Amino acid sequence: MGKNFSLIEVALPEELISKSIKANFERIADILGKSSDLNLELHGLIQSIGLAYLKTLTDYRDLQSNLLQPLISLPAGGDLSLSKVAALTPKTAPERCASLETAISRLLEGKTLLFLEGENAALSFTTEGWVKHEPKEPLSERVIRGPREGFTETLDDNIGMVRRWIKDFHFRVETLEIGRRTRTKVAVLYLSDIAKPSLIKEARRRLSAIDIDGVIESGYIEQLIKDHRASIFPLTQSTERTDKVAAALLEGRAAILVDKSPFVIIAPVTVNELYQSPEDYYFDFWLGSFLRLIRLLANNLAIALPGLYVALVAVNPELLPVHLAITIAGSRVNIPIPLAAEVLILELMVEIFREAGLRLPGTIGETLGVVSGVVLGLMSVQSGIVSPATLVVVTITAVASFTGPSYSVSITWRLLKYLLLAGAASFGLFGLTITGVGVLIHASYLKSFGVSYLAPWAPLLWRDLANGPIRMPFWFRKFRPKTFRPQDRTRSGGVQEEDETNE
Repeated sequence: MGKNFSLIEVALPEELISKSIKANFERIADILGKSSDLNLELHGLIQSIGLAYLKTLTDYRDLQSNLLQPLISLPAGGDLSLSKVAALTPKTAPERCASLETAISRLLEGKTLLFLEGENAALSFTTEGWVKHEPKEPLSERVIRGPREGFTETLDDNIGMVRRWIKDFHFRVETLEIGRRTRTKVAVLYLSDIAKPSLIKEARRRLSAIDIDGVIESGYIEQLIKDHRASIFPLTQSTERTDKVAAALLEGRAAILVDKSPFVIIAPVTVNELYQSPEDYYFDFWLGSFLRLIRLLANNLAIALPGLYVALVAVNPELLPVHLAITIAGSRVNIPIPLAAEVLILELMVEIFREAGLRLPGTIGETLGVVSGVVLGLMSVQSGIVSPATLVVVTITAVASFTGPSYSVSITWRLLKYLLLAGAASFGLFGLTITGVGVLIHASYLKSFGVSYLAPWAPLLWRDLANGPIRMPFWFRKFRPKTFRPQDRTRSGGVQEEDETNE
């Protein structure tokens, strides 16, 4: 599927492999600029055999044990052909290359090329060997209960981890290469009997349409395939968690994996999924619903609390209870700056502390964040620069913003916070309301791979909405979400009758 962009296609025309090993070696060395990590070896076994590989991408011990040893063990005499070599080395997954373009493409992937004198073709062998990270718990999506397995930077390993979750013959993996120079491998994962065919077709179309010189991280792909590229909202979901990807595939969605990136893109997505966490389903439905509601409340506080505070205190104080209004006004008697500027300055300071804490080493970042927050907060209040009430509001907002299930989602909420703050500072509660309505109107126009971004609220889907703000029990979740239009909607047969019988 899709386009396979190649640096070799740009660098030279289609060129056949020569029958002379020396000529092939000279041509490869010339194309790759006589790179220092290029090894060209000539072995005189039964007949002349030439090996070409990049030592920085090849496991030489694997090369010796699975390729050279079987060839050395051959008895003297007799002719050797490429088909015979392929039969002797099945562990290395030999692949025939008819053109120099294909051969060099395999070489750049970390494979070893074998040439035979007198043969106008070559064989490529899987002997890749580079540094790999072991799966570990994602730092950006920690859970109290659940698997501690996260994706790594190796595409094949990531696909294997998803396959361990879903052992179904309907599981499909489609791959293509994107990037004229990086030729990055990208895989699309889905369940053929659940995912809507038009969704997979659209994913293929968008990925195949990308024409770029290189893809370094899945964020490149995420930005290029979203429906509304200028929107502030995340219209795809990114995750490092294998269980989240498996659950998404079972709902009829598609997962896009990018080589060298531990973040997997899930599409489509609605705003409903952005405040949910996998561990909601690992606890009892009462506990899962409680955690989800707390998270939803915290998300709303992180977005709207600063704007609401400025609107009620600075513009519409008559809406506050008298004693509360007098208390807040008394604490601001000697404050030299307007309330909106005060809140904005404190919010920006929190952003600076947050960013600095992420970049500094772990223990230093945590210590510096606590010390800076406590010391600067107390000194600011005592010196009369900020009021205690404002400091409390900003602190609650900062803590609430960390409840987002992923870092990319929390960034969006943090940006919306400043938009609502500007509306509240300009026109009070009326401005806050109008700005909020404007954000909702914008969100109502958004789609993620053809799915309404505000589903199941707009359009209203009652069955899906029941599993939105709260987490429904498994025995009530008989059908897959209609939001994603799965082909097979039945999720389970339910156990309600069995429970009633047991009772």
